[in-house]
Amino acid sequence: MLPALALFGSFLFGAVGVAPAARSVEAVYIASVDAVPPGIRRLEVWIPLPISTPSQEVRNLRVESPYPGSIRRESEHGNAYYYFSVDEPRPGPLAVRVRFEATRHEIVRTAARSEEDRPDAAVLRRYLRPERFVTLSPRVRELARQVTWGHDTPEGKARAIYEYVVNAMVYDKTAPGWGNGDTERACDVQKGNCTDFHSLFMSLARAVGIPARFIIGFPLKSDADGTIPGYHCWAEFYLPEKGWIPVDASDASKSTDADRRDYLFGNLDPDRIQFTMGRDLRLDPPPCAETLNYFIYPYAEGDGTAVTPVSIRLDYRDREAASGTRVGAGGR
Repeated sequence: MLPALALFGSFLFGAVGVAPAARSVEAVYIASVDAVPPGIRRLEVWIPLPISTPSQEVRNLRVESPYPGSIRRESEHGNAYYYFSVDEPRPGPLAVRVRFEATRHEIVRTAARSEEDRPDAAVLRRYLRPERFVTLSPRVRELARQVTWGHDTPEGKARAIYEYVVNAMVYDKTAPGWGNGDTERACDVQKGNCTDFHSLFMSLARAVGIPARFIIGFPLKSDADGTIPGYHCWAEFYLPEKGWIPVDASDASKSTDADRRDYLFGNLDPDRIQFTMGRDLRLDPPPCAETLNYFIYPYAEGDGTAVTPVSIRLDYRDREAASGTRVGAGGR
């Protein structure tokens, strides 16, 4: 039995005549390995980095690392990361700091499409395939069929899937297993965090032939400066006539404001910083784990075995415009 769905209004693409908002920050991403064990002969570390996109400009990026390394690119999604390896590393805590400036622009669907919004067929096929946790099992396909019943267009189907996920899922980080972005678990317990919400969205979209992809980074609070101790993620789906369209189903589920829920289908506020895209990521050189479920934490291996625990933090402050006023929108 499907839960009753709240009826949202039509697309809200930003107020007519109002320019999209923007927010500029200076930030430090701190990636930590809590304790490198003694006796390791070779340590390898991969650190995700923010990159410029059509909605985000990253400038003056500097990596502060206890060991020299290099900035590399992952070929499938274009993600950037800092990699180093060291023989006989010092035991104990290890931290890498990534300093950067970023300007994030509000995404509104009245804006003109960019060239990035015109991917080739191979890219779109990539975002239709199942992944380790973003599954296309028989029950997922049947659920997608039920959720989208009566909708004839890809946009209508995507909207129905979004409404289903927002209403069916509960944002909850107490039930065991949350945070892996596991579609099957989401179907079982209908609880989780943003990774679980958007894995379910992507599985259902892909099941009805709509390409969908995963994006992860950090939220920014409405405060002019602060510390963010954890990540945030969202998703995008593709329509040939409109390009990549963002959704933030987990943020929408936390809001009682119908306009806010409506806004987060097709629009995206600037109070966030994107780091990486995609699931089942293959880095170079490849970790012994072969693929990473998603990439926002540092990943470390000692002699071919994962070194844990690891932690992340983003410290930020809003940049001041020349007039002395804040450049930003806030509003999270």
